[in-house]
Amino acid sequence: MPNYPYTSGPAGLVQTFSQLRKGFPSKVDAGYLQRFKIAPANESYVISTLRFLGLIDEDGNRAEEETGYFFGNDDSFRSGLEGTMRRAYSQVFDEMGDGALDAPKDNLTHWFRASDKTSELVGQRQATTFQTLAALAGHGELPAVRSGPAKKTTAATPGPVAKRTTARKTTPKKQAEEPSGDQVEEPSGDGGHVGSGKNGQDVGLTVRIEVNLPPSGDAATYDAIFASIKKHLMS
Repeated sequence: MPNYPYTSGPAGLVQTFSQLRKGFPSKVDAGYLQRFKIAPANESYVISTLRFLGLIDEDGNRAEEETGYFFGNDDSFRSGLEGTMRRAYSQVFDEMGDGALDAPKDNLTHWFRASDKTSELVGQRQATTFQTLAALAGHGELPAVRSGPAKKTTAATPGPVAKRTTARKTTPKKQAEEPSGDQVEEPSGDGGHVGSGKNGQDVGLTVRIEVNLPPSGDAATYDAIFASIKKHLMS
């Protein structure tokens, strides 16, 4: 385990110290942070940092002699936190001097990695944790902390535009009505040619004649029927 604490990002620490300045409870544990939605799923890293600084003991109980400045004004708080850092990070200040409070992140990362034999990622997080505490103590700018996840906004996408079409009203061509069995139409004198339709197209007319022969008729009856048809329709 590394000797120096680290968190995944500065937001959890900033929110924790802000909440503790409003009222430092007698015990700070993961449940306390969860009630304020601080460092979700990373509460243990924040608790370890507070423990490293000597602000709480192993059971999370507040260290009375080390937390008085949380109840003072801003100047008192910054001065008290800087003193806490100097005691907890005494080796850093012994080797880097007062400039450690304003040292670049790369320099701090290199120091923590060499001291704790940590990976690049852990060394960077150790440096970020130190810089966040230094900023809370009045050295450097505090990182911006969002109160909640940023809302993703997207430009309104217009819906599909209905294509405006004009329906062309068409009139169906008249179809010749077929006469029933008892209706007979005589052909016109021009051999069935009715005339020209719209756009100069010829329209034809077909006449269908149905002859229902009585099943009980004799030859004379049939001859009379066909003779009548010939006389009235084919003459």
